[in-house]
Amino acid sequence: MSIRNSQILGAVALVLVLAAVYVAKFGLYPRYFDIEWDEEVQLHDGRVIVVHVKRTFERLNTLDRQRGVHRDTEISFDAGGTIGRFQKTFQRYDVTLLENKGDQWFIGLVKTTGTPPIQWVDFSYPFLVLQSDGQLRRDVLANFPKEFTRYNVMPLTPDAEGIARFDGQVLTTKEKMAHWSRYPRGAGDDGFIRPRNASNQGENK
Repeated sequence: MSIRNSQILGAVALVLVLAAVYVAKFGLYPRYFDIEWDEEVQLHDGRVIVVHVKRTFERLNTLDRQRGVHRDTEISFDAGGTIGRFQKTFQRYDVTLLENKGDQWFIGLVKTTGTPPIQWVDFSYPFLVLQSDGQLRRDVLANFPKEFTRYNVMPLTPDAEGIARFDGQVLTTKEKMAHWSRYPRGAGDDGFIRPRNASNQGENK
């Protein structure tokens, strides 16, 4: 073997070693990744709006491309009126519902994993109201409109790998409901909101 060939093989071997060390230390993929799409969301009155939904995941193993723990959720949509385009990231929450009544929008949230830096909702104040001035406030269950009977934002089901095929797509209502029906989160998961007793709720802040 010539000296030049030996040098080339040595350089290649060094690159492979360095690559192996890098992968062992940092993994193949970054710590965080997003899965996002434009989703048709049907409101209680039959109107359909398009909402951009982006979920952020944290990889527990940076060697896996699409396996991770759900951390944050961002939504963006045209709220119309004086609000216009609304965009918000809810850290450590998922968005389950987006509804409209009059000049106000209603947002349902559930915790994902970890401790939220902002406690947006709790048992006493289970949903948010987006006011006509663009500000968010918490509200009590007694003020939740009774005509809102279904969760209308597709849940993360069955997992990140299971919804990855929708990344960058337009998710129609038909596709959403078919996927949701195929991968329910549990027995009786049909999208209907199960009412609970609104008594003993805190006063609206």
